[in-house]
Amino acid sequence: MKKQLSIFIFLIFITSSNLYAQLDKNGNPIFNSEKIENINFEGFEIVSSYYTIKDNVDNKQSSVFINENPNLDDYWNFSTKLPSYYFMVVDKGNIKGMLILIPKEEDHSFFYNVVIPNKRENFQIPSKLKGNITENRAKELADIKKTKAIINNDVLKFNNKDFQFIKYNDVIEEVKNIAKEKIIVNHKDENSNIEEYIKAESKGGRFDFKNTVEKYDGSLINFDGVMYNKKDFAILMWGAAVKKAGITELNKAKLLWQEINERSLTEPELKALQKGFETKF
Repeated sequence: MKKQLSIFIFLIFITSSNLYAQLDKNGNPIFNSEKIENINFEGFEIVSSYYTIKDNVDNKQSSVFINENPNLDDYWNFSTKLPSYYFMVVDKGNIKGMLILIPKEEDHSFFYNVVIPNKRENFQIPSKLKGNITENRAKELADIKKTKAIINNDVLKFNNKDFQFIKYNDVIEEVKNIAKEKIIVNHKDENSNIEEYIKAESKGGRFDFKNTVEKYDGSLINFDGVMYNKKDFAILMWGAAVKKAGITELNKAKLLWQEINERSLTEPELKALQKGFETKF
């Protein structure tokens, strides 16, 4: 399935001065890609995608357009000077980190540009892999008839020369290591910090809604067609607030509330908590 990557793609422009500034309707550069696979890893999902030669090198609507009728040099320059892969580390639909594998033509090495959106962090990590080209690029070149490229024993034969390519599975292993050390660990620490903050603020602080509900007249509060007593409605508000703060699992919120209050939720209280999770104030 083809799609356009627009988030943080501007980061790759540091690698080449010959890119064309084709933009989408939102003003973002266009670099067409296709998804390779989804990988379950450490409770997260790594979404792997590939920037294709097709729909880019000869596409005037692409930011990396080179020529409508590319020659061998055009194909080679595109394949070896521009990124091949990008990866998203996702937790329950939320992007926690992104990696783009970028080539360094001068020494046949690669590096990862890593972005952690919620921390506004952007840094680079060298790859230990060496090669002239990535496996997916080599295979796509070999599929383009006019290049007359072939692959034999993990060697790309292109334009009467032999080139080593880095294997996709080796890239995946590096991505997993980086994701675990730089993204997943930070996310787990972040979740731990959020829980400690909620615990501290749930009695007399930001997440204590007892005084808030006492301002309502009467003993019951009508919300979305359901009557709640003030105690239960305070739990409803607490549920909505902790979800907004980053606790995205109802069961985790339930256990956290019970730890804070040193007792189990009653059935009406649990229903109120669930309603809070479904509500955006």
